[in-house]
Amino acid sequence: MNSKITIEDRDLANQHFDKGLSFDIRGKINDAIYEMEEAINCDPEFAEAYNKLGDFYMKRGLLAKAAEVFQKSIELKPDVENSHFDLGCAFAHLGRYSEAIHEFERALFLDPKHYEIYGRIGHVHLQIEMYGEAVENLKKALVKDQGDIMARYNLGIAFMKLSRPTDAVVQFEKVIEHYSTLVRLKDKYAEGHYYIGKCYYFLQKYEKAVDYLKKAVEYDTEAVDYHYSFGMLYSDAEAFASLAEAQLAAGDKKAAKDNISRALELEPENQRFVSFQQKMFGNADGL
Repeated sequence: MNSKITIEDRDLANQHFDKGLSFDIRGKINDAIYEMEEAINCDPEFAEAYNKLGDFYMKRGLLAKAAEVFQKSIELKPDVENSHFDLGCAFAHLGRYSEAIHEFERALFLDPKHYEIYGRIGHVHLQIEMYGEAVENLKKALVKDQGDIMARYNLGIAFMKLSRPTDAVVQFEKVIEHYSTLVRLKDKYAEGHYYIGKCYYFLQKYEKAVDYLKKAVEYDTEAVDYHYSFGMLYSDAEAFASLAEAQLAAGDKKAAKDNISRALELEPENQRFVSFQQKMFGNADGL
């Protein structure tokens, strides 16, 4: 431990830490980030502050910065299971899948009863097209926690990839039920509308998908560029792209073109968006 850090510095660091938690609870993520960064400035060995700062960066979509501070937290306290779990989540969202699996396996070694980790491993397997392994791990997560909404949503997608539509429908309907309850309780809940819309899209109920995805876009605020919900993350650009996909499937090609263009304005280098536009419309000008 660094002897140069005084008792006063540690006390001040704890005060900033507590303020950061308070701002997070109230949804003031920028203020929460500021306070947690100040906590670290006061006490550079404050492992818990690095971990919480990583959580806040994740909520802002600052994935690389989140991974960096999670790694620092692990350097200071290498045997904290939650830090390895959080770093694995950051790596997964960054597309660094082998590193994500490594961190998740380390977290499971430290806490074999943390079954949520199986859901995250399943998510990674889904991304790398190992669909059978994805189903196996996602089911493990749901055995212990039927309310693991990320595992259920990803399990629906994995069943679709394996041409098991009946099984997929069961999962998507449960996700819709879960978020529908939250939408009724929380005013203008963009994330809830987004995932309900995505589920309806997968269920090929395109008009309903469009209705909900429109609300997800409408309820978005300028203060939030990335949306984090039950471990799932999507950007404003992805909301526009998902709406475009649903509109195209519903037969509204003009609206789809407008919204994929809006997605590309936000993320011009996103190859999935570029490919969608080129495949469906030929080029930026063509309808």
